[in-house]
Amino acid sequence: MSNNPTNSVLDVRNSSSSGGGWTNVTASNGQIYSYLYAGGNQPGNDGSVHFSVGGGNAAVTLVFADSTDARYQFQSVSFNGDNNNQLSTHGNAPRTRVINDSCTGALDGQYKVVVLDTTANATIPCDPIIKNVPGGGG
Repeated sequence: MSNNPTNSVLDVRNSSSSGGGWTNVTASNGQIYSYLYAGGNQPGNDGSVHFSVGGGNAAVTLVFADSTDARYQFQSVSFNGDNNNQLSTHGNAPRTRVINDSCTGALDGQYKVVVLDTTANATIPCDPIIKNVPGGGG
């Protein structure tokens, strides 16, 4: 089974939100922000992705929900749980990142996204998951 490219969309707000999958976090300036992922390739439509081990490279394009609001930009994308260095990022556009997964082995990790609010000069942590599943990626 080959791994198809997929998209994950991040919505960030400079206020708290409740319900509907929103996650509230404290930004570097001490203020509460909320974020919500959509897309991915899982039924929950929560930005999470699963890929098949041995199915070839898989790409996740990460973008912001509001394409017209330049307030939020990607500051960094790093990874937790990627002990075999299968994950990498490509590009450095402020509002788009591509995550590449080589899918050479099982993986249960997170891509850790730090967003910069250019208006408030604050950083916001936003963490979704990525998994490589033996025998099928769902």
